[in-house]
Amino acid sequence: MPDPYLVLFVADGATDHHADALRGLARGVPHAGFFDDAQGGEDRTVGTYVRARELEDGITLLAAVAALSARLRARFEVQHDERILGFLEAGRPDAALRAELGPLGDIPDPL
Repeated sequence: MPDPYLVLFVADGATDHHADALRGLARGVPHAGFFDDAQGGEDRTVGTYVRARELEDGITLLAAVAALSARLRARFEVQHDERILGFLEAGRPDAALRAELGPLGDIPDPL
């Protein structure tokens, strides 16, 4: 069975601006990858991922995307092992994601 991944992608309309920002972010997080379905039109999927057996293994990527989400005022869906955990909305985890993060602690509030 393949290892699970932590996957974060733009939950609303993704643009080149999102793609450029996520591509740069992925380059700065060890072992992170980037994907962009530029041919998707209105349903374009842009995001980043990292192999993470446990959610805590991907916390560096999650924190980086939270900061980006705050800067862009963007909404990101967060999945682990193909299960939706919740959303980052303008850098803040929604109630479902906060519950999933539980013992991992809070994602710092954006400045």
